[in-house]
Amino acid sequence: MEKSLFSFIWRYSARQQLVILLITVIAYPVTYALLELPKLIVNDAIQGENFPREVASVEFDQISYLVLLCLTFLGLVVASNGIKLALNVYKGRLGERMLRRLRFELFQRVLRFRLPHFKKVSSGEIIPMITSEVEDVGGFIGEAVALPAYQGGMLVVQIGFIFMQDPLLGLAAISSYPMQAYIIPKLQRKVVVLSRKRVRNVRVIADKIGESIGGVAEIHANDASAWHSADLSERLYTNYKIRFKIFNWKYFIKFLNNFMNQLTPFLFYLIGGWLVIEGNLSLGALLAVIAAYKDLAGPWKELLAYYQMVADVDVKYQTVVENFDPADIYPVARLTDDGDGDPLAGDLVMRNASFSGGAAGQEVFEVSLKVEEGTHVAVIGVDGSGRSEVLQLAAGLIGATSGRVEIGGRNLDTLSEAVLGRQIAYVGSSVHVWTGTVRDNVLYGLRHRPLRAPEREGEAKNEHARRLAEARATQNPDYDIEAEWEDLDAAGCEGADGLDARALELIEAMGLAADVFRMGLQSPIDPGRHPEFAERVLAVRRALADRVEGDGRLAAMVELWHIDRFNNSASVAENLLFAAPSDPAVGIDTLAGDADVLAALKETRLYDRLVGIGQKIAATMVELFANVSGDSGLLGDYSFITQDELPEFERITRLARSEAGKGSLTPADRERLIGLAFKLIPARHRLGVLDDEMRGEIVAARSVFHKHLAGAQQRFVVFDRERFVAPMSIEDNLLFGRPRVDRRDAREQIDRLIRALVDEMDLRRPIVRAGLDFHVGVAGSRLSAGQRRRVALVRALMKRAPVTVLDETAAGTSDDDKALRAAVRGELEGRMLLFGASNLIVAKEFDHSIVMEQGRLAADGESEQ
Repeated sequence: MEKSLFSFIWRYSARQQLVILLITVIAYPVTYALLELPKLIVNDAIQGENFPREVASVEFDQISYLVLLCLTFLGLVVASNGIKLALNVYKGRLGERMLRRLRFELFQRVLRFRLPHFKKVSSGEIIPMITSEVEDVGGFIGEAVALPAYQGGMLVVQIGFIFMQDPLLGLAAISSYPMQAYIIPKLQRKVVVLSRKRVRNVRVIADKIGESIGGVAEIHANDASAWHSADLSERLYTNYKIRFKIFNWKYFIKFLNNFMNQLTPFLFYLIGGWLVIEGNLSLGALLAVIAAYKDLAGPWKELLAYYQMVADVDVKYQTVVENFDPADIYPVARLTDDGDGDPLAGDLVMRNASFSGGAAGQEVFEVSLKVEEGTHVAVIGVDGSGRSEVLQLAAGLIGATSGRVEIGGRNLDTLSEAVLGRQIAYVGSSVHVWTGTVRDNVLYGLRHRPLRAPEREGEAKNEHARRLAEARATQNPDYDIEAEWEDLDAAGCEGADGLDARALELIEAMGLAADVFRMGLQSPIDPGRHPEFAERVLAVRRALADRVEGDGRLAAMVELWHIDRFNNSASVAENLLFAAPSDPAVGIDTLAGDADVLAALKETRLYDRLVGIGQKIAATMVELFANVSGDSGLLGDYSFITQDELPEFERITRLARSEAGKGSLTPADRERLIGLAFKLIPARHRLGVLDDEMRGEIVAARSVFHKHLAGAQQRFVVFDRERFVAPMSIEDNLLFGRPRVDRRDAREQIDRLIRALVDEMDLRRPIVRAGLDFHVGVAGSRLSAGQRRRVALVRALMKRAPVTVLDETAAGTSDDDKALRAAVRGELEGRMLLFGASNLIVAKEFDHSIVMEQGRLAADGESEQ
């Protein structure tokens, strides 16, 4: 990485900086002419004599001559601003391109850090540097040559013009510059030093906030919120003090600049007025000089600011270099080299391999061992014994500080990621699940390079070409993110269906099928993309409806959707709409403010009725829970008003009971009350606010709602017994109703019925396949620890790598873990497996075991020994 900011700029944008310089030079004569023309207009056209004048063989009287000069002035104004526009656009685009290049290079460097380096830095430090701190660097790159060249040139042109009018005025114009050039940089240096402190402090704040977010469960579990709050408050106070000092110096510098700039006009008026009175200077020349000086302040101010910008941005760039250019960083070829294509075959051999992670318990001392190709070996050792480090050495994730680690005679530390990442599968004790779907995660290990580009035509093709051109201009990779990346050959599959089938096979083997089945039931599908599956769901729905209608006991457990019936186990909003929002983010609270919904409410005359119901509910909730503490479970169990909402509804209730009554409620208050009524589930919230007459009116109003929602740009999908309702989950489509909420065991019995019918009609596997599209949440937050572990195992096994390394994965002594280990070993039959565990009992399942103690090899042989 370039050590100097200007070296970085010149290396990657020399040609563009020369173009900027050329455009800048073109602006100089135009600017000089703009300064000269006002003088000609005043002295030659307005006060001039000897008319008519001849210009380019054309005679002009005084008026036409004045018009000619003014039009010329206007043309030069257009030309000058056009040059500025071209310059600003060009340097802005250059700055953005260079910023993109810099950010990508920094991200690649993060990928090239050795694993131990991440123990010295945190994401809270790295992320701000890549995102916000280099923002100023990118903006500066476009200005690096353009600003001093343009503003400095303008300054020289304008000073030269003033000297051409009179040397004394020229000296007056520059009289304050020496002092400003000496004092201002010294003062600005103080601001730069303070800015460095501020950047470092903000980085620490970001790190502390990130650490708190990561450990928020520990904070709450140990009542440490006050300590963390105090810690952050102290750091924010330090930031405040630094910024206050910066403000003081910046505004003092501004005051000094303004004062010195105001001295020069005083000299102009004094000296210039004296020269005009003496007849040594024309009035037009004095006016032109004053106008030129007025423009002179801008370039000088910009140049002083440029000095500060250079110092500030250079500090940020040097900080970035210090943090992203460690001495032991991997070469870039490790990421970009596609390898030689030869399989990683042969025995795993460690020869006096040593490694230090920088702390006790993260060390390995002169380990020598051999694992034969195709064998399964247990690596046993407690945490801190060196077990994890040996396994990471075997996976090529860390490099030996001395000695060698080889597979088939090839040194792992010199192999590219393309070889290691494709031919060695690794699952550590702390697994990571990516934000996305289950499918995204289990196929993640097959996404090495784009393999099958999509067909593009028309504007999409042109946009892709522009994207590629920009990527090449900034030395970003030209990989197509919209292509198909999955390596079918590596997985041994043909096509996307074969890939899904293989994933489902491994999900079954790893004991994850029941979980993915539940995920599938909770997932929606697009019936347009899966019409056959949607029809099979409808077939199960009809069978279930027939089963319910023919069994009185089941009929008492569920309320199915019927267009002419009110569903007491569903909310008022669902009963009114008899439809589901297409956007899953649309909630009941937001429906109360929807224009189409409000129009239908007013047409059916339910608007005021629901406001009244909402008022009754609010009054009841306020009366019951106003004095209940926030940590009481009663509020969450029995109220659909939160603790924070109670004061607001108390205000609305008090207002509605006042003499003004409901007429004093604002539209927003009414919408909140309607939103409250919308949440009401009669069978659960037995508040007595909904009578049979009101239920009948709600059912009758459905047709009006459907008329309004039909023109709502397909934002709602109406419930239809004969159609698959896309916004609903598969489970809701299967049932097409609600389990009775007033029956304790209704949900359990209906779930059993659904699962029985699904198995009976052979729909389980398609639902499990639909579960592949289940979104696992941010970093797998919607999965349990066991589910994340199994997803990681499936991801590793999908690669069919010749070497698999597992560390503390399914290493327990329970029957489930034993079965899981047996399934993994069955899948890896004939391929090398290193299985890390802390329990010696696990070693009995393996023919060969390696035991680590305090970073040293304690035993290596048959497990019985």
